[in-house]
Amino acid sequence: MTSIRLLAIDIDGTLLNAKFQVSDENLAALRRAHALGVEIALVTGRRHKFALPIAEQLGVPLTLISSNGALTRSLAGETHHRDLLPMEVARQLCHEMQAFTKHMVIS
Repeated sequence: MTSIRLLAIDIDGTLLNAKFQVSDENLAALRRAHALGVEIALVTGRRHKFALPIAEQLGVPLTLISSNGALTRSLAGETHHRDLLPMEVARQLCHEMQAFTKHMVIS
């Protein structure tokens, strides 16, 4: 048993390599940590659907923190935390952002 209880690791640019794949070494290390009793959390600013296939590669129960921390779910889909903008605020924000014609991401 290890004294480490949680390993939270970013997906983009940390866990994934340049080909957007989890290396065999990283897979083995995360599985080894889980076998030692360490809870695994994968973290991304992207949407849950982006992180899900990556999480499923590990083959162990884990937590997914996505949408810049607004959503926390188990691999089984159980929601632990959800902190979204109220719909009216989101609509107003989208309306105000129409003046910006470049790239826009709202999360």
